[in-house]
Amino acid sequence: MPHAKINALDIYFEQHGESGDPLFLMHGYTGDITDWRHQIPEFSQTNRVLVIEHRGHGRSEAPEDRSVYTIEQMSLDAEALADELGYQRYHLVGHSMGGAIAQEMALRSAGRLLSLTLHDTGHVFELSKIELLAQFTALRHKIAEEQGMAAVAGMKLPVPRPPHMPEERQEEERERLSRMSPHAFVGASLGLNAWQGTAERLASIVPPTMVIYGDLDFYMLVESAKHMAATIPNAVLEVVPQAGHSPQFERPDLFNAALRRHLERSTSASAK
Repeated sequence: MPHAKINALDIYFEQHGESGDPLFLMHGYTGDITDWRHQIPEFSQTNRVLVIEHRGHGRSEAPEDRSVYTIEQMSLDAEALADELGYQRYHLVGHSMGGAIAQEMALRSAGRLLSLTLHDTGHVFELSKIELLAQFTALRHKIAEEQGMAAVAGMKLPVPRPPHMPEERQEEERERLSRMSPHAFVGASLGLNAWQGTAERLASIVPPTMVIYGDLDFYMLVESAKHMAATIPNAVLEVVPQAGHSPQFERPDLFNAALRRHLERSTSASAK
């Protein structure tokens, strides 16, 4: 299995496709490469697709030091992996926590990005300010500490299943959550909540940007998506109807079509 030693950790990744501009896909909190199950076959026909499992997620190494799961550090991991594999310029897609990571990369290394896609993410993740989410998060952390990750995976989510999310996918997500390191589970959550965000920096994002979200996603992320699209210069906003937090899995045909349009727009613009 392909691992690379990145910032002293074994990071799992996969490459698909043999030609075309690189497309770098980054999953969200508690996710893994299977989040892109419906994108890899589609886009590897026209692009070299790179997918990463962030530190503590999937098959990547999970340090016990919970302070190392910051958004800034994970953005450095992702850039270092691209360097290791020789990808100098690429299209970048970030989902949820991966979108926060992608924003940091876009602001630090704008010249490397052929395009940027911010997918069901926010310019800030102050979950502690939303009482229901703060209580649920604190309870999950407590159960992880006292009972283990299998007990966390068995908890009922405080939101209904989106109409197009297969039940078997939710079971798959519960199973992978049960295998996650509690150090990564808590550390990445704390790191995301502590992230300073990009409220004062959005207007400095220069790569061609698409903001896309499911219209049934959390209210906070929907409002953040609208704000990002209105603030990032020349950003395009796409909405996937009847989709929650993961339209790339819930309604992949609609998501893939929007991403394809964005890649083609960006490629055409860079060729001029």
